[in-house]
Amino acid sequence: MKSIAYFCGKVKYAKKFTSLLETAQGKIVVCDIDNTVADVNGVLRRLGYDTSVYPNPELNDDFWLSFKGVEILMKAKPFVNTLYMVVGLQNAGAEVCFATARNRYLMPATYIWLARNGVKSDTVYFTPDKLSLEGDVYVEDDPAQIKRLLSAGKTVLIPEQFYNKGIEHKNAIYFNPRKGADIR
Repeated sequence: MKSIAYFCGKVKYAKKFTSLLETAQGKIVVCDIDNTVADVNGVLRRLGYDTSVYPNPELNDDFWLSFKGVEILMKAKPFVNTLYMVVGLQNAGAEVCFATARNRYLMPATYIWLARNGVKSDTVYFTPDKLSLEGDVYVEDDPAQIKRLLSAGKTVLIPEQFYNKGIEHKNAIYFNPRKGADIR
């Protein structure tokens, strides 16, 4: 039985996404968490943090490991469009795992956030080197990671953010992660 998949983006990218779905069976999809599945920048903006520079050098490991940092991560709302797309890929036969550059000490908070937001995953990798996971498809917002993955010939689904616009590549598929919202 065929299932319905969800995509929110421009037509030229929808065609690429449809082609990806048709060949998703057996592929490994590696999905980032922060600002891909979880709107961490949205919480930071509401609390007055500067998100105009990506990545913000002041928001280092010490910050994220602090009580305030963990609180911000836990308050992040899910990007529903990203989750719908990931479920569509799973329904098409892809194996989805999550990967994050978060410090491994944030593992409990990460699994709690995923569970609270209805994200079903037994596998979360804590690594800054996502290419080492040898996925077939990646869902990633970080421009440095995106460029590295594309250079390695990987297909990358990119949740459009102000800091990652303009990366053109035949394997890049931009989408709007926000339900009915504009990209800032």
